[in-house]
Amino acid sequence: MVAFDQNSGEKDDDARELPETLPWDVRPSIYDHLCLHIVSGQPGLVEAGYQLPDEERVNEDLELRWAAGALDGVMTHHTGGSDSDERVAKTIWLLLTCCEEPTAINKYRLYQHIVEEHIVALIDAVITRLLNEPQLKHDRLYELAYSFATETTDRETVKFGIALLGLYQVEENSELFHILGRHDEFTLFCAVALTNVADDSEQALWELAQNVFGWGRIHIVERLAETENEEIRDWLLREGFRNSVLTEYLAYICANTGGLLTALHNSTQDRELLTAAGELIEALINGGPAEDMDDYDDGAAAVELYLQQIEEAPVTLDDFLHIRAIQLYLSNQEADWDVRSERGWSRECRQRLEAACKRILERPEWEARVRQGLESEGDYEFFQANQAARVLKLPTWDYHWNRLQLQPDDAGRWFHLLLVCEEPQLTQVLDFAEQQLDLDRIASGPGDAPGVGDDFKQHGCLDYILQELRRFPGQGITLIEAGLKSPVIRNRKMAVAALATWGDTSQRCELLKQVVEIEPDGHLQQQMQKLIDGQQLEE
Repeated sequence: MVAFDQNSGEKDDDARELPETLPWDVRPSIYDHLCLHIVSGQPGLVEAGYQLPDEERVNEDLELRWAAGALDGVMTHHTGGSDSDERVAKTIWLLLTCCEEPTAINKYRLYQHIVEEHIVALIDAVITRLLNEPQLKHDRLYELAYSFATETTDRETVKFGIALLGLYQVEENSELFHILGRHDEFTLFCAVALTNVADDSEQALWELAQNVFGWGRIHIVERLAETENEEIRDWLLREGFRNSVLTEYLAYICANTGGLLTALHNSTQDRELLTAAGELIEALINGGPAEDMDDYDDGAAAVELYLQQIEEAPVTLDDFLHIRAIQLYLSNQEADWDVRSERGWSRECRQRLEAACKRILERPEWEARVRQGLESEGDYEFFQANQAARVLKLPTWDYHWNRLQLQPDDAGRWFHLLLVCEEPQLTQVLDFAEQQLDLDRIASGPGDAPGVGDDFKQHGCLDYILQELRRFPGQGITLIEAGLKSPVIRNRKMAVAALATWGDTSQRCELLKQVVEIEPDGHLQQQMQKLIDGQQLEE
């Protein structure tokens, strides 16, 4: 291999352009960082491993941070690739220059260019151009790629290195891709590379899929959609669709490739399968970013088999909510059932399924199950029970009130309490809010603070209180006043929306006149002035 010479061939101006410490000499690299956070026998990374060395730089000017792999995921699923030939040409020129003259300055210029790009938008075009470069020095390109993948602290250069290494069928790099791919930020690139280099690419992808739970899993499962491996198909059906982004992204693939209908035909009282089937069916009904129930030819038959088996099985609150989703789907009068009937959703079928849903949901034991769940300390169990309670029209105020008192800084608990709050409980809620929230700290002055993170927990709580105060005109003046002076614009918007419902315009004007001149957001300032002038706000 040819080493990159820091001094060879450089002029004085070039030397001055180089930083004192070259970025590939900083430690730990991203690769080193991930290696340190892998525990043998445990999936994924330990928690600290998900915080990459370049996190602070990448998120420096962002109000909201992208989840790992989310930006690349959105770009690949919901937008097109790059249309900038100029950016691709510059990348190729810098890369070829670096391979032709492997000096530190050339490598550094390429490095800086890559750091400023979103590689996912360029990489396909870059690789296509590279494959058509007959004079490309492959030994130097490989060395450069390996250095970027293993020695750098910036995510875009690591992605670039992985993508280039994937061009070379070096089986020994599979372990490298399995390590880097455990972080969702790099899984897409490692999945493509493994497809090119692994002896058994499906097995390699499946192994990696079990070590990622966000966008990384979505990217891999999409690449397993055509698998005929029975073990992988069974995993897709029972587990592979679950991810931390949206089940809906993978529900169709996993139901279809996993053979949901056949599995239900061939099983009896398989509790794991029934749980997975319920999740898949509800996700297909929800639809959204990918194929849904209207694309699934086996939908009606699968739902019928599912309900038949659920009627004979011990049931859970998860089952209750899945069946409720089916019931709502079947009762949707606006759906085009003529088109759906071509996939088995005939009137007779729907009537049978609706009757089955009704029988299950009207079982007398549900009320006790729901109350037990509402008393649970676990957030998931409580959330499921709360949803079921709304379906059954069971009162939940006392449960929400008790939970809020245990964790008054939990914005989610304020949200759920305010949803069920009515006039008789309002004074109790507002008094508690004024006691628990540091309103002086919240009202530190209007600004453009993002309102996320531990420093803004109480601002998040105030958000949900102000949101629901629109139902109670004239109430919560102390909280509204704090919201108008909050550095978080969401608080100020909610406060203005609450004031818009007030009949007492004189008191409303008094509050708004205190802040309208110092409001930094032009649109919100206009809304404040409209209310001061006695005008109505548009919905």
